[in-house]
Amino acid sequence: MIPSSSAPAFQTRFASLSLHMTDRLRFLRFPQEVIQACQQTVALTWRRGIQAARPYGRSFELKLNGNPWRGQGDQAMEARRLMYALLGRLHSLGWVMTLSTDVSKKGMDKDALLFRFQDPPPAECDWASIAFSKTDRIRFIDLPREIRDTVAAKLGRMVQEQLTYMPGIYEIKLYGSPWYASGEETMRARDLLLTLLETLEEEGWTVYASIDQKNASGDNYSETDTWHLCKPKGWIKGAPVYHS
Repeated sequence: MIPSSSAPAFQTRFASLSLHMTDRLRFLRFPQEVIQACQQTVALTWRRGIQAARPYGRSFELKLNGNPWRGQGDQAMEARRLMYALLGRLHSLGWVMTLSTDVSKKGMDKDALLFRFQDPPPAECDWASIAFSKTDRIRFIDLPREIRDTVAAKLGRMVQEQLTYMPGIYEIKLYGSPWYASGEETMRARDLLLTLLETLEEEGWTVYASIDQKNASGDNYSETDTWHLCKPKGWIKGAPVYHS
């Protein structure tokens, strides 16, 4: 006879964060205290502030001032900082991103982010982002300048210029249009990504999420993903890099 047990069956918990229109965040199935924590993170990170907060269907919606998912220039970079701040806050609360997915055929669609709860939460991390901008730029958002310099050295003749885009954001301008490539250039662009990943991992960083978080700029263009990166606090150079 199999002994009975009063222990409850293990049940995995999932939730989603999705990006809508040009200015909305919708939280689905997160506990109320987690939504409140994320709302605080938005208020601290997005300097334009929150215009409205309301229930929306089964979700909870934040409408932001400005247009983070359509932004150009400073607003576009601040939207990347907002996203990695939210990912980091959820990660610290035990909500780990499982995948980003596109389940809409609308022209202005963006990714839905699906999360799984784990207890205890993962180790604390530092966060940063990389944006693939225009048709020829790599922007390193809140990463050490030395990483940009190392990537540029490895890419060699592919690099046209290195500069500081804005405080805390370093840029590489490439020759050609690797993010709008054709023919054999498409493979050079993929090879570039492998070099970028190798350099990040040498410094302890891993790509936690690759997210389409921006509306397309025209009928003939789609948008590139933004890479959101994490690095365990206290990581020592030469130590293994584990992927979430």
